[in-house]
Amino acid sequence: MPFPGGLWWLLCCRQGFTLLRRDYGEAGQGAADEEDAEESFELRSDGSQGPVLQVNLTQPSRASSSSERSFTISEEMCSLIPEKKCQQVQDEPDPIVKGWLQREVRGRKAPWWRPRKYWFVLTQDSLDCYSGSEVGAQRLGSLVLTSLCSVLWPDKQTYKETGYWAVTVFGRKHCYRLYTEHLNEAVRWVCALQKVILSQAPVQTPTQLFMTDLEENHSSPEILDQIYHNNPILRYTAGPIYAPLLPFPYGVGENAAISGRGYAALRDEAVKLFHSLQQLEGVREPAVLMQGVLQTCHDLPPLVDEIYCQLVKQTTEPPAPGTPADLRYWQLLACMSCTFLPSPSVQCYLQLHLQRTESRFPGSEMAQYGHFIREALGKTKGRRECVPSLDEIAGLMERREVGCTLPCPGIATCHVAIASHTSAQEH
Repeated sequence: MPFPGGLWWLLCCRQGFTLLRRDYGEAGQGAADEEDAEESFELRSDGSQGPVLQVNLTQPSRASSSSERSFTISEEMCSLIPEKKCQQVQDEPDPIVKGWLQREVRGRKAPWWRPRKYWFVLTQDSLDCYSGSEVGAQRLGSLVLTSLCSVLWPDKQTYKETGYWAVTVFGRKHCYRLYTEHLNEAVRWVCALQKVILSQAPVQTPTQLFMTDLEENHSSPEILDQIYHNNPILRYTAGPIYAPLLPFPYGVGENAAISGRGYAALRDEAVKLFHSLQQLEGVREPAVLMQGVLQTCHDLPPLVDEIYCQLVKQTTEPPAPGTPADLRYWQLLACMSCTFLPSPSVQCYLQLHLQRTESRFPGSEMAQYGHFIREALGKTKGRRECVPSLDEIAGLMERREVGCTLPCPGIATCHVAIASHTSAQEH
């Protein structure tokens, strides 16, 4: 029996509206919600999901020329994590902590207006998020935890403003904020997260790995030259770097106090300092800029080793050795050697670089700076109370002594000429 014409019209319109809604309406909104849920996480792959992925990674600094070669490393220098589709997981092995937490809603001025609850499971290597607590719930993503991750304790100010205690976890790509109404639950999560982070194996950057190789082959100049030649990360670069040479925690983490003094996270400050070093090549009055670098290292001691490594990098095989632009790095290195003592591993790396420079350029200005720096490092015992003055920096740049007036027994004062690394025993 044929349908009446009006009924056919109603069915066609209903089918058309269904198609339009599928293309532009509810389904599109669901996809947006799913994308929003996924982009806050770094996805990781499980060993049970097929063969192990082989990932080729490059050095953390972007190559500024075609001559710079890529370097295959175990990531977490860059912490690249192979992506995979969201999946369903039956049970997580040995969960440390699990429970409901509210996640910050992206794109809103105040995340506590519409908190969204998710089921979180903390394992020995990741923080996993599920759509629910039942077996077979969809896993929306995982934040892989490494030794470079950090977590912030909940603060009273956020609780007063929102009524929630915040747990902030810093990963490589994301700053992940979770909320709970109970302080004891927030503390339980923070303590568990910190314990997992501390249990992870320390991450080593390519620079650290090469430092070990250089130390092991220090008696073979041919092998040293080959290591330097094949790895651009160890040599001078005219372009910027996009990651520190040494490992620093993601986000502010335990160094939250530095933000109150106008400093960013240590990783960001390390990259900024490299840009400041490059400016030394063309500045007419470098003493002020050098003092600023020294002051930053004085305020943020973890950056001392990083600046030493950056200076070694910029004085290794520069395009024009011994030119005024090249000597700026040596002058700052002389100031650093009289102000801060590097860690043993970095000092060994520096000493090898100084010896190599003196042997390759005997009698040059660079060799003379190298001798001065090695002598200063032998007398520097730790961090100075104050960074050198502009007059002292000017003297260090020329490797000359500066006049100093001292109170002496028996007479009012005495005038002596000293260098920045002069000890009291010498006078």
